[in-house]
Amino acid sequence: MNAHSQIEQIEQRSRIVVVIGVDMSDVTEHLLSQTCALIRPVDEAEVHVVHVVSPEPPFLRVVRPSDAKDAGVAHDVERAQSVLDHLSDSLKHNPRARVFVHTPVGAAADELTRVATEVGADILVVEAHEHDGREPLRVFHRSVVDHIASTAPCTVLTIRKPRRPSESQCPPPSAVQAGR
Repeated sequence: MNAHSQIEQIEQRSRIVVVIGVDMSDVTEHLLSQTCALIRPVDEAEVHVVHVVSPEPPFLRVVRPSDAKDAGVAHDVERAQSVLDHLSDSLKHNPRARVFVHTPVGAAADELTRVATEVGADILVVEAHEHDGREPLRVFHRSVVDHIASTAPCTVLTIRKPRRPSESQCPPPSAVQAGR
């Protein structure tokens, strides 16, 4: 094998850097399994699993003793790291994937886009949630996913939990045929 064919072989190797934003809801496991499928055909994957921890509300900072500031956040970060390590086990079984866990403190959209920028992400994968309209004030707020999509330095892929047939808007084919 000559040097030219070795260079071609190296250039043909596929590599991807993925940032996955999880909120540890019922969609998280589905999101991680979809990410496994996304990186499966890639020669080398760098996967950053991120859960953003909310900062402590200001009233807790006033009530707590000065030597215990951010104690709740520190506990939340430790718990999140433990849960993320467990959840990302399926990604770690891929020998071509390097997995990193991040638990920054702040606003979810800002922190996810910051991490994506810092690691040079090719794609940012986030959870999408169904909203049932019982939150009337939500209409006036810009969604987290929308904010991420407009500020991320890379492509943003949203994945939602698949609907069960009972949740579907369309009736099953047997019901349509029976209604004729």
